[in-house]
Amino acid sequence: MNRFVKWTLIGLAGLAATTVAAGVWLWNDPARAFALAMAAGHANAGVVERFVEIDGHRWRVLDSEPAAPAGTRATLVLHGLGTSAEAMMGIAPILRDRSRVLVPDLPGFGEHAMHGDAPHDWRLYIEQIERFRVHEGLGTVDVVGTSMGGAFAAAYAATYPASVRRVVLLSPAGVTAPVQNPFMKRVAEGEIPLDIKDEASFAEVLRLNFPNPPEMPAPIRQAFIDRAIERREALLQIIEDLRPFLINGVEPMLSSVKAPVLVLYGSLDQLTDPSMMASWRLGLGNMEGEVYDGAGHVLLYDKPAQVAERMRRFLGTER
Repeated sequence: MNRFVKWTLIGLAGLAATTVAAGVWLWNDPARAFALAMAAGHANAGVVERFVEIDGHRWRVLDSEPAAPAGTRATLVLHGLGTSAEAMMGIAPILRDRSRVLVPDLPGFGEHAMHGDAPHDWRLYIEQIERFRVHEGLGTVDVVGTSMGGAFAAAYAATYPASVRRVVLLSPAGVTAPVQNPFMKRVAEGEIPLDIKDEASFAEVLRLNFPNPPEMPAPIRQAFIDRAIERREALLQIIEDLRPFLINGVEPMLSSVKAPVLVLYGSLDQLTDPSMMASWRLGLGNMEGEVYDGAGHVLLYDKPAQVAERMRRFLGTER
């Protein structure tokens, strides 16, 4: 969510030069304001939105080099729970000088519809990620994932080791937290703290993700809430299908991860507790890790320069 909010604000700043009448129109049309902000965000991030059909399912992808020839080094970026590709498009400016960057909407998120009545468990997502990689002719890829996407990235590297060169996990879920924070205790008691159904629940989700939540113009805020409510039923089903996996389902797979892995957390993360770093260290054979003091769950919002430099150093400079 963090990068999308940033590009949203940039896009809206550009709209300030329009007429008062147009401004009033946008203020009263959250969906239109949201679409314009997304387009501005794509342009600023240097990505192109495109659509592709794979096995009868329509994927939306943000791609930094849609015309790149086969064999171009590629980084596949996986977003978190309840978000979409926009939440991670900020990876493109960080890595596009050394890699093609592709950020797809995963099944059931953004503009990617649910895949029928099939359980949307980790197996479905890992298989679909691999089908996407093969369809796009990407070869061996670097994989970057955040939160839920981090758990997917690790499981994907374990399941398809020949497809992965290096892995970056930002605030990843999927392993046991030695320290059970309040959010985890609420989840254990059957709550769904990330369920957005009104303004108050949206504010709570922002509070959990950000130590200092970003300011959002009213039309964009309302558009986020409206979209979340529209997709709420699907999200709740996905959460139930993924619950065991997101709690600690990646742990049994860690010994099968052959690629080098970089794991990053924030010391103020209220969702994936930074104590989880110990579980990754215990299970992975080739790992680097760091906890950023003062950062919350969305690392690229709280520590953008530090995290960008750490990722670039780990992923290397070769094209």
